[in-house]
Amino acid sequence: MKRIYAILLLLPLAAAGLTSCKNDPGPEPPVGKKHRTVIEYMVADNNLCASGLQNINDMEGAWDDSFDGHMVVFFYPSTSCRDGRDPQPRLLLITRDANGPADTYNLDNPSNTIVSRVLKTYSRDIDPCDASVMAQVLADAMALAPADNYGLVLWSHGSGWLPKEVKQPLKSALPGESAIGEPVSKLIGSVEADAGEQGNGGIVGYSFGQSVTHANSEMEIDALAAALPAGTVFDFILFDACHMACVELAWEVKDRAEYTIGSVAEVMGAGFPYLKIMKPMFSSGKADVQGIAREFYDYYNGLSGYSQSATVSVVRNSELPALAGAVKALCDGGTPTIPPLASIQQFGRERDATYGYYYGFGNTFFDLGDFVDRTWSASDPAGVEAFEAALAAAVPYTYATSGLFNNQIVVNRHSGLSCYIPRTSTPLSLAAYRSRFGWSAASGMGALVP
Repeated sequence: MKRIYAILLLLPLAAAGLTSCKNDPGPEPPVGKKHRTVIEYMVADNNLCASGLQNINDMEGAWDDSFDGHMVVFFYPSTSCRDGRDPQPRLLLITRDANGPADTYNLDNPSNTIVSRVLKTYSRDIDPCDASVMAQVLADAMALAPADNYGLVLWSHGSGWLPKEVKQPLKSALPGESAIGEPVSKLIGSVEADAGEQGNGGIVGYSFGQSVTHANSEMEIDALAAALPAGTVFDFILFDACHMACVELAWEVKDRAEYTIGSVAEVMGAGFPYLKIMKPMFSSGKADVQGIAREFYDYYNGLSGYSQSATVSVVRNSELPALAGAVKALCDGGTPTIPPLASIQQFGRERDATYGYYYGFGNTFFDLGDFVDRTWSASDPAGVEAFEAALAAAVPYTYATSGLFNNQIVVNRHSGLSCYIPRTSTPLSLAAYRSRFGWSAASGMGALVP
């Protein structure tokens, strides 16, 4: 059964399990107010924890005290991945590490010690994928590191908008690099190769996060949107997770951020290059959202082989209603036969062509622009032209390598937003898409099939 969340669920901290440990003196006093606080919500209670430690180390190495801002990281580690402290969830205020970052995080290397100040600690009893917990942590961060403006980074595994009811046998990520000789990615779920391909085996894959401690819990997108603080419009929400640049998700958070930054495809396990993106995140005036996206692309495009894989886009959320209107005009004008799915650009993998691991994401995340062009260009060229203009306004910056994962996916079209294509062959997805996600009705796409 779907769990219903609301901001009003912020009960006294003892009831929510958000109290500090008995021997902890409690949260630190607030730090001084700055221009921008960027809050990173890092659910690392999974096989990405070492990457999380590396990312924090990179933040410390890149931190510049001249930034008019605070970088606050909620870090929920796995029990097997430690940085010299107990594996206790904590809220960190990123502090400059004079030693700088090392190339690879190694607990035996003293330069890798996390030096950042702990603003608050939490019990491991809290579930970081519970939306009420996220709401409380965001409130804590904003109270302890106040600013005139806020940015938000959501870091973990991810699988777009897919709902809990869709029990796909999905692959969380490639096994560790030592197992197959290739980097890990941030795709959610966890099953062995070919296991449960016809059934519900393995872990359900849906939306954001994965907490092993809490029975592999995850957070659905509508719950995530409800957890964001009412009355706050973030400068940007950056999804450092797989498949989160989907139009269904962008629509859910459009009123909560000026820009959304994410990838239509998988994100490598190393995530965004924090050594490079800290400066544009804390640029004076408005955050340099194009700079953040460009640094991500340049970093991965500069690698080789399997790792030269990246898609990233910046969505201007205020333009999404006009984009939905352009799509609805096409849908209302009559729907020609949707072309074969195999002919439309998509960004989900079924299998790793080299190692045979099963993912189950094929025919899930289609390129929105390619879908519209192939479906209506012949019957309504004027409508498609209006759509293309609206798309360009809504997604001002897009970058993509020519292929992903040694060209397992060739990128012929990258509009910067993926979409679900309604069809009766996916009844659970179709029902959730129509009933729970606003893009379905606003765009008219939910009515494309009976």
